[in-house]
Amino acid sequence: MKDKYFEMIENIVGEDIGQRGLGDMIQRGDLKLAVMELFNSSKVMIVTGFCIKATMTGETDGPMGAVSLANTLLQLGKEVLIITDDYSKELVAGCSKVLNINVDIEVVPSENTEEFCSQIIELYNPSLVVAIERPGRARDGRCYSMRGEDLSSFVPNTDPLFKCAAQKGIKTIAVGDGGNEMGMGKITSLLQKKILNGDRICAVTSSDYLIVAGVSNWGGHGIGAGLSILSGEMLLHEISHEVEMLEAMLKAGGVDGCSKRKEMTVDGLSLDINLKILENIKGVVEDALKDAEKEVC
Repeated sequence: MKDKYFEMIENIVGEDIGQRGLGDMIQRGDLKLAVMELFNSSKVMIVTGFCIKATMTGETDGPMGAVSLANTLLQLGKEVLIITDDYSKELVAGCSKVLNINVDIEVVPSENTEEFCSQIIELYNPSLVVAIERPGRARDGRCYSMRGEDLSSFVPNTDPLFKCAAQKGIKTIAVGDGGNEMGMGKITSLLQKKILNGDRICAVTSSDYLIVAGVSNWGGHGIGAGLSILSGEMLLHEISHEVEMLEAMLKAGGVDGCSKRKEMTVDGLSLDINLKILENIKGVVEDALKDAEKEVC
């Protein structure tokens, strides 16, 4: 019975409203598998933050989805650590403040990132590592924006988090919407044929479970929705908090990743569209919880 709700969430999260061409690349079943892994986990590491070269600040897609997921995990009694960079740390902190959660935040250094990643995996020993809208390295070892801008000189390399996790047998989950994000390497061969500059910009680091989203924030919400269904209670934040988190990110210097401006949009999509997506996701959870009550009766 629950499978149909997970498929509905996948469809909502993966809706290609921005017409990036990834709508037919949804990895069916990965959302449910990722949610089950998280539900049975104890410690979760989440990495996020995508710097926009024109403004040298973090974009509004990513931090909100990461904090949204962290919020649901904390309600389930999980330990959560969010890793980000200097460009997005205040965006993550701002979203956390809106949801009134106390989540640990670590900032990846600009140098010796491989050593940092190895050490933090060793010290924190997470059950799972999740990447939400985090730049991933392409086959040439560099990372790029969707427009093909080289970001390597200032974006810390966090791909080693997934590589170190894999070496220790730790499962990885990724959320991306463009093909250049960490973990999207699971479908590199498909992406290279579908997106502009695909051969150059596509990320090569893979993930065990991949959520292909229209906007990566939606992927974070979608995973939280799945956790809500498994737990039997609504864990997702209120619609009004979505507005407040976006406002908090703009106040912290965040910009829309497409327009590169401080405005109440995400990836060029209006506030109304983003709120409607969250509303639809929550609607699926509510329907699933009602059905579960009927089964008990």
